[in-house]
Amino acid sequence: MTRGGRQLLLLRHAKAVIGEPGMADFDRPLADRGRKAADRMGRYLADNHLAPDLVLCSPARRTRETWEIAARALPPAETRFVDALYDFGDGEVLLAAIRREGGKAHRLMLVTHNPATQSLALLLSGSGHAALRRQMAEKYPTAGLAVLGFGAGSWTASAPGSGMLEAFIRPRDLGED
Repeated sequence: MTRGGRQLLLLRHAKAVIGEPGMADFDRPLADRGRKAADRMGRYLADNHLAPDLVLCSPARRTRETWEIAARALPPAETRFVDALYDFGDGEVLLAAIRREGGKAHRLMLVTHNPATQSLALLLSGSGHAALRRQMAEKYPTAGLAVLGFGAGSWTASAPGSGMLEAFIRPRDLGED
């Protein structure tokens, strides 16, 4: 993160169970594999000094559980559960939430769903690692994390192409338990 700049961390929820008959999609919990991946991602965030100032999280069970597990490795952060983040669209709803809710956070994290997470990451990343951008475009796996850097300014000014992709981390990049 450049001095005075901002960072956006886009974490897709970890692997969830398929769901049982009568179970609402909103209520699907994490699978064992997802809990392990969320833990690995939390340790990655801590080891790389990427603790967020503010977390905006979808209220769905699998996103809440992903963040709760990842957060164990990190200092406490303000966390807001934002209904609009339970979205599977093209990322514009997520961008609107960033503009509305980001406030003065220097490092903002979203814990959300696909395809909106992938769409937003691609929409915002106007520069950065081309190979990682291609990887991200090909597949944004569960518990995948994109790290985008932005210059000084406010989240309200976030625009398509204004971010630089600094990292794209997949759970498999961190090894298997």
